[in-house]
Amino acid sequence: MNTTHDIRMHDAHALPHEPTKSPAVPLRNPIHPSVIDKLDPAFVKLYNDYIANDPPSSTDLTVVRQNYSALYSYAAAPPSGVGGIGETQVPGWNKYPGDINVRVYVPPGEEPGQRKVWPVHFNFHGGGWAVGDLETDAHVCHHICASVPCCVIDVEYRLIPEYPFPIGIMDSLTAVAHILANHKTFSIDSTNMTFGGESSGATIALILNHLFRDGGFGDKLKGVIVATPTISDVRKYATPDMSPWPSMRESEFAPLLNWEKLKWFDTFKWMSLSSQHPGTRPKEQKRDISWFADAMNAPDFKNLAPFTYVATAEVDPLRDEAEAYAKKVEEAGNKIVLKRFNGMPHHFMHMDRALPQAREYVQDVISHVRQCLYPPSEPPAMTTPPET
Repeated sequence: MNTTHDIRMHDAHALPHEPTKSPAVPLRNPIHPSVIDKLDPAFVKLYNDYIANDPPSSTDLTVVRQNYSALYSYAAAPPSGVGGIGETQVPGWNKYPGDINVRVYVPPGEEPGQRKVWPVHFNFHGGGWAVGDLETDAHVCHHICASVPCCVIDVEYRLIPEYPFPIGIMDSLTAVAHILANHKTFSIDSTNMTFGGESSGATIALILNHLFRDGGFGDKLKGVIVATPTISDVRKYATPDMSPWPSMRESEFAPLLNWEKLKWFDTFKWMSLSSQHPGTRPKEQKRDISWFADAMNAPDFKNLAPFTYVATAEVDPLRDEAEAYAKKVEEAGNKIVLKRFNGMPHHFMHMDRALPQAREYVQDVISHVRQCLYPPSEPPAMTTPPET
């Protein structure tokens, strides 16, 4: 299992309209001294130019939601060319009836008025279960669809705390099942799919891997390609020192995602259980959560998708739990590629215009989705030439 990867760049790629800062002016929100030497200098420069003088992060969830999907737009590569994009609604989890939005990216190559049947990649966005939408991973979805002949379907699951956890997981499960059952409407091959996402979206993809296998649909899922998942139940630990994961302590003050932000998001998860919805009882809600609050507690790791890719970031509190989960997947006999991007923080993959590590991650995703959906055919058997 490949576990480390290091590209360091000492000068950030030039960005259009890059702001200039006077070195004499102290930064408003500098990177914490405990992690600055671990971060790639290219990221440090990017942070100092674009983030360090912003106001402190808002603790108003509404404000965070408004800004979340555009947070790293200054460093995201522009969308690639796809054949078409459409949006529709599908049913969410029937325990809390309602429809959810999905965005369908169609690859180039269709004749006007002709729909081909494509393999499909399902994406689940991140955002700590409480924020994020169809714009969060839009640039990654574009890149996949433009580079692999497949539909990409991005799922906008409902959010906590308005809906109780695990709404994101169950909405996503319901949406994928509905789309597969209506595969002709979506012009997809329901027997050839991959799952992907980052952060909590990665967690959804990994958990659905277990649930689809348990439901007898595991043979349709050809691979899971994710980054920086949240695995363990952070509620168990009052301080980073109480966590079993060294990365929680090492990256307590990491930029973009740190211990304080993790605990802030986690508060909404458990607050969501007091959401008032008809017919909901606290005991039922606890049953609904099952093992989802800590994916290490999944009851069975055998016979998962034939391929799993997990990318982690060195300067991310969630690094070690993701790598421990990946190891457990491998120990159960599954094929996995685990890749750590050194010098990077949690959200690095959204900065692919500025950081080579992010570009490499996007290329990894494209390559693995392609190989899962279009496995190389076996070479023809050797034949003995006829004697002459």
